[in-house]
Amino acid sequence: MESLSIGALVPLVALLAADNPQHAEDPWRARAVFISDDRLTLLKSRIDEKTEPTWTAWLQVKGAADAALDRQPHAPTKWHVPYYYEDPEGHAGAKQGLQDDANGAYALSLAYRMTGEEEYARATARLLNAWATEVEILERTQDSGLSFSYHFPALIFAADLIEDSPSWPEPDQRAFKDFVRKKAIPQNTMEKDNNWGNWGLVLVMASAAHLDDKGLFEQAVSRWKEFIEEQIADDGHLVHEVNRGGFGRKGDYGMWYSHFSLMPQTIAAEIARVNGVYLYDYVSPSGRSLRLAFEWLVPWVCEPERFPYFQGGEVRKLVGVQYVSYFEILNVHWPIANAAAVLAKLRPLTARHSAPFLTFTHGDLPLPNSE
Repeated sequence: MESLSIGALVPLVALLAADNPQHAEDPWRARAVFISDDRLTLLKSRIDEKTEPTWTAWLQVKGAADAALDRQPHAPTKWHVPYYYEDPEGHAGAKQGLQDDANGAYALSLAYRMTGEEEYARATARLLNAWATEVEILERTQDSGLSFSYHFPALIFAADLIEDSPSWPEPDQRAFKDFVRKKAIPQNTMEKDNNWGNWGLVLVMASAAHLDDKGLFEQAVSRWKEFIEEQIADDGHLVHEVNRGGFGRKGDYGMWYSHFSLMPQTIAAEIARVNGVYLYDYVSPSGRSLRLAFEWLVPWVCEPERFPYFQGGEVRKLVGVQYVSYFEILNVHWPIANAAAVLAKLRPLTARHSAPFLTFTHGDLPLPNSE
């Protein structure tokens, strides 16, 4: 029987907090969720000066925002996502609406903060309001909780960025926060040991910051540290991920799932950093760290044919080798020439999960002292 980690308690804690919010929260105030005001100011100045890689990445963001201006929400009455490996097409179709609504809203909210144009905030609010009011049932079975954990955070990031807009009045903001506390948080998969846990962590930490819930935030920080100790081996490889295979093959998904674990761990660390908790220098009792895992993985991105856990022959069968947008965050903290070369080749990078547009928001940016 697995030991009960604090992550397993989060759904229950969240539900209790929903019924007793005055006891669940204290006066702690989050600074932001994922992108601070200081960073937004810096991004604006880089756009004005057409500084790369921000400028080209901004054109990517604005293009996505303009494409989403007239998007109609795809919030279902009932949320259910089947297992990917049992029903790939059904899985993709069931989660596509949330993926595109969330990533579209995030692009729109970034465009609003960069331009001040209210049409972007109105379009963001339309998507946020639909998810807050139209979803009646959220299942956590099969891939439902995982898919919600890795797609919904982008909606929270968007909500944080338009809170000052008259297009999103206080009653709508309260309805969204109520949805986050009562329905979104219980979907999290933070209790799981592998990448499912990392993505659940992102949902919990983003929710805690948005709700100014210090107790929930501290639970997420503690769970983050547990993952460093439990998921990373002495040499830096991801113990639950490197041997993963898709549809019967061994190791061909090993790099994909390694990225799919480190990416949410990185996003969560960034949410924590923005809110005053610096986890990038954390070393576990056994000497493991996020840096160790990052430095282990970079060489295999550059030479995937040498990835030692893949036994499938042709390197083209390796999946997700270049799903590395989160390197934009890590390579600022621990610069590696090979990682920088990969980023330069692939920019502007984006992602489907939680944090699109990382070249825009983090690429080659210094860490502001006030963040």
